Formats: sequence, C-alpha cells, structure tokens
Amino acid sequence: MTNKTMAKILIIDDDGIVRDALTVFLSRAGHQVFTASDGGNGVLAFKNNQPGLVILDRDLPVMTGSVVLQKIRELSKLVPVIILTGYDAPEDGEAYLRDGASSFLSKGDGLSNVLMEVDRILGVKTAPPAAAIERRHPQPLPPAPSKGLLLVADDDAAICNVLSRFLTAAGYEVLVAEDGAKALRLALERKPDIALLDIFMPGKDGLEVLRQLHAGLPGTGVAMITGNEDEDVAKACLNSGAFDYIQKPINLEMLAEIIKARLMIQKTTC
Repeated sequence: MTNKTMAKILIIDDDGIVRDALTVFLSRAGHQVFTASDGGNGVLAFKNNQPGLVILDRDLPVMTGSVVLQKIRELSKLVPVIILTGYDAPEDGEAYLRDGASSFLSKGDGLSNVLMEVDRILGVKTAPPAAAIERRHPQPLPPAPSKGLLLVADDDAAICNVLSRFLTAAGYEVLVAEDGAKALRLALERKPDIALLDIFMPGKDGLEVLRQLHAGLPGTGVAMITGNEDEDVAKACLNSGAFDYIQKPINLEMLAEIIKARLMIQKTTC
C-alpha cells in the first residue's frame, strides 16, 4: 500500500469536466480539494485556503494561467504548481518552468498523468516490484465483476479519457469511440448496456447513431451528451429513443447516479 502525503489541493480550470474529474479522484485519495473556474477566483482561493499544491489551467477567463502563476509566486515561492494545457507547445512549457511551475502537462495525454505527477510531487513510496507481488500472491486474484458494459462516444479525446477513467473506477467496463461510425460498429458488436453519445461527431452524428441503435439494439439505453442548449435538439433526441440528455460540463457524480438508475430500470424490464 502506498504511503501518500495527504494535501490541500487547489484546481483552477474553467473546464467543469476536468475540475469534477480531478476533484473526484483526488478526494477519493484522501486529499482536500478546492476549485476555481477562472484566474481571479483562483488567486483568491489560493490566498484564502493556502493549498499545498496547485493544478492550474493555462487558458483561463479573467486572468491567464501565466498571470495567475506570477501572482501565486508573489504569495509563495514554494507551493508546487502543475500547469495543464490543451496546446502542446514545448517552448511554452519551458517558459512556465522558468517562471516557477513544477510541471507542464498536456490534457491530451489524459488526466492519469496529472494524478501521477501529484503523487510524484507529494511523495509516494514506490510499489514493490512485480516479482515480489507475484511471490506474495502466486495465484492472481479474480477480477471484480463488472457493473455493466458502457460505450462512450465523443470526438473530444480529453472528455473520452475523463469519462472512461471515471466510469472504469466506478466498476464498469468501458468502450470508447471517437466518431459515430466507430460507435455504431462497437455497439453492434459488443451490445453495451448503455451508450453515452456526443451529438456532434464527425461522420455519423450522435442523433443518427441514436436512431440506428434504438432500432437495432432496443435493449441498450442511450443518453446524449452535448454542449448545445437547444431545446429542439434535446426533444429530437428524446423523441428518437434517448432516455436522457446531459449537458456539458458534465457533473460526474450525477452521471454515475443516472447510469445506476437506468441500469436498475433495464434489469427490471428485461
């Protein structure tokens, strides 16, 4: 078992999915987590909470990440700051590191790298070598039964990564598709219990995939995920067979409850 130093962690990011996902994983690990959705409130949260670690998005409303980093460094020279970016620019990373950032990570590489970096900075004892584990447990432990098979389809790799990691940690087996055609192919091959479809995807859009799944896989529940607030689009999805319509940024804990409730309904009606 790892010996992790629990910490007060401040997350400053205007992406609600990233904030929620990091909050869930870091809180489960025992950390105390604070969040802010813009640079101004981020600096205020830093002053009020005195965190031991900051995870900072570089592109923020009110104040940019570089300005927030500068103000944090005026308040503390020692608190580690992990910079997150949606843009892979090594020269920008070098500039942030020169200005006092501890790390410069790409969101495109997934949030697991962020969690690993948090562990590294806070200090985690190295896990025993695989050989030692094998000697201690000659027979591998059986995997825990899956709560269900889910399909996540979204052309945003960061969203797929967050949802896949969150739902896998919750005990589900998760399939991932980055476009409508792959989502449809995976669904027909694997017959998931629930499919989460982004409406706007390349190739086949989510609404087209929904209609085909509703006709071909009536036992699969389908929920639509989108940043579009158009009520007509929502009604079209519900009229085409979706059981729910979830707007971005996604509240992950609420999504888990929606999935759990839907699976219970499907089990009682099958």
